[in-house]
Amino acid sequence: MFGWFSSKSRLPLAPIAEREVILAKLHPVFRDVDAAFHAYLEVVVANASWSDQRIEQTLVQRGINAVLAEGVVLLGPIAWGREVVEQLGVQCSANCRLSSLSDGEVREVQLATQLEYAWARAMIGLYRTPERNEVFKLVACRSAELDAVNNALQAGTSPENLRGGTMQPLLVNVRRRLATARVDS
Repeated sequence: MFGWFSSKSRLPLAPIAEREVILAKLHPVFRDVDAAFHAYLEVVVANASWSDQRIEQTLVQRGINAVLAEGVVLLGPIAWGREVVEQLGVQCSANCRLSSLSDGEVREVQLATQLEYAWARAMIGLYRTPERNEVFKLVACRSAELDAVNNALQAGTSPENLRGGTMQPLLVNVRRRLATARVDS
């Protein structure tokens, strides 16, 4: 009846009961990562056009630890974007290069050891569904690797030519010093 009474449709997020099935098998630290990642999804769904920086600031304003907020904003899209890139037959490096914008240090780390990346990968099964695939796409499309593959396809590269290709480790810029980051030893 009145347009201003209609509510904007929200994309469905996985409820805690579904996430709990996965959380119950993991170290308790993943509860904090889950809370941060779920908050990240809420912000992205409501504000898909926002920059990563604005999303991260909003997460911190919501009470998410700054390092964890930066981690879910940077590593969540990589995790979900790789799901699509790898389905196209492109091999992605198991590592990334963390680069500190504060002191210039660069360190190569295994992505699987980064809690935010590992949790985002664990959530793929809950979001690659007909009900939640739009949420998955919103996050996956923020990935630099998926963007590179899309650019190659739009430039005329065939999917067959992408198959078997290999991507080098991503360069991931962080604002903190790496000495305070959770990285491999």
